[in-house]
Amino acid sequence: MIELDRDDPVARLTLAAPERRNALRIADMEEMAARLQEVEEDTTLRVLILTGQGSTFCAGADFAELEAGLRPDLTLTRLSTRIATLRVPVIGALNGGTFGAGLDLALACDFRIGVEGMKVAVPAAAIGVHYPGEAIARASARLGPDTARRLFLAAETLEGEAVATAGIVEHLVSVDELAAAAEARAATIARLAPLAIEGMKRSLNAADDAEPRVAACFASGDHAEALAARREKRRPAFKRA
Repeated sequence: MIELDRDDPVARLTLAAPERRNALRIADMEEMAARLQEVEEDTTLRVLILTGQGSTFCAGADFAELEAGLRPDLTLTRLSTRIATLRVPVIGALNGGTFGAGLDLALACDFRIGVEGMKVAVPAAAIGVHYPGEAIARASARLGPDTARRLFLAAETLEGEAVATAGIVEHLVSVDELAAAAEARAATIARLAPLAIEGMKRSLNAADDAEPRVAACFASGDHAEALAARREKRRPAFKRA
């Protein structure tokens, strides 16, 4: 169900089970975590695009596993955290409806682009389950507590422009334009200094001491290359060094 395509410096991870609206089973989540680790370890990659096939980005956990008494929410929360802490920036190219824990996957991305007419809903309260606390905290931090209350306490469905207004996506494009929009954002990021991007992503996601990363970037070959390119009036060629 999980497809990983690499075209240095951009990787593309696709949820490829449109027949079940890309609902994730525990085995799918474990496979996805393994693919994310491959991206983490491949230092030729500078950005990841996360998307899905069909008209739904992700319907969250597979109901069959919920009905079997399993706890897919635990694995899903770990998966979202892995996306958020991935070495490279992640662009969520949300190709359609985003439901349940699929929203947490989306909000774990650094950037999100949606499609016109898409719907977002979290039906946890309607099926008598408690959305994972870490995921609720992520939604509240990304979207604000008022929007989080609408999604979790009122089980409200947001549609179309309301999805962008709520901050779930930066903007909406047509289905036909989504791939190009994501690729354009990826190309912009891939041209920037990778060590600086990786370090600042960590700083954005954690209130730790960033000084060692700041010092490493000032001492890097990428910083020297940027200064040389500026003097020579050319585009810098960064090498993550």
